[in-house]
Amino acid sequence: MFKERKAAQLAAALLDRAGGRLNVLKLTKLLYLVEREAMNRHGFQISDDQMVSMPKGPVLSNTLDLTNGFVESAEWDALIEDREQHDVKLKVAIARQELTALNDSTIDIVNAIWAEFGHMSQWDLVKYTHDQCAEWEDPDGSSLPIPAKRVFMATGKSAAEAEVMAKEMRAQQYFDRLLEDVDG
Repeated sequence: MFKERKAAQLAAALLDRAGGRLNVLKLTKLLYLVEREAMNRHGFQISDDQMVSMPKGPVLSNTLDLTNGFVESAEWDALIEDREQHDVKLKVAIARQELTALNDSTIDIVNAIWAEFGHMSQWDLVKYTHDQCAEWEDPDGSSLPIPAKRVFMATGKSAAEAEVMAKEMRAQQYFDRLLEDVDG
């Protein structure tokens, strides 16, 4: 189940590192790379967003909808202003202790992705994700789901390891949904 609060806080953390404002396309690429790295390091996603191949590279489907203002979200709106042309920005400066949905390991991933890719333009990131994210496939003007197994394999796991990791990730997502139903 998509964790909207974590997605909003991930976006806020990246926006903070950028001085409060980022091009939408650049933000969506950085968010994808954060989730991909979380899968590589820990075997799971942070926000459990649906990964999809789109013409300009891989993205997180629900987070893209939030970024574009296609869905209402109190979590997103509390941190991030409505998209203005090609940019999004933080509503107010944010401190680490306010990002309560993100643990230190997640912040380490955000910092690593920013350090490696933050200097790149949105078009450099599009090229990078086309060339270096083997899980992406050209959707021919549409969008295609990216299975977790393919992400794990693209980050260096064997087919057997990737299959087990994808099953474990699905099981964790299932248990998270069950707990949400009990708590909700």
